[in-house]
Amino acid sequence: MKFNDTGPVLPKLGGPPPWLVRLAEDATLEATVLKRPIEGKHNILALLKHAVPLYDFQDFTYRGDFGSDFFMESYRAEIRGTPIECSVLVHRNAAGESDSILISHRPLDAALLFSRLMWDQVGDSFGDLYLTGPQAEALEKAGAGPTT
Repeated sequence: MKFNDTGPVLPKLGGPPPWLVRLAEDATLEATVLKRPIEGKHNILALLKHAVPLYDFQDFTYRGDFGSDFFMESYRAEIRGTPIECSVLVHRNAAGESDSILISHRPLDAALLFSRLMWDQVGDSFGDLYLTGPQAEALEKAGAGPTT
């Protein structure tokens, strides 16, 4: 059974994910598609603004609210026809703000494609976070899967 098929399902929410609505100014985002964490609400929102249009669709499922400290969501999506699944684990600070976000993208070939497409989108401002064309090609040649 896949991770996205486990855990109790909460009702779908209207609007953005609850963790995004209450993002702390000093929040940190780590993700499979990133070479390093990104810090700050402004930077995270700027990246998400570029990421969301890359998805053909996103089907969100909220798997549980683990007390006041943690929240989890999962979603299935496609990027240029390539299926991708994501799990998002969010830590909340004492004020109830999302201060640490961890996004797991899978499978690897879809994550590599997403990272490469994001580099194309944000190369001038956040390019050091994502795979460049030559890096993606090197991983493809090494057998990590197609990245285009």
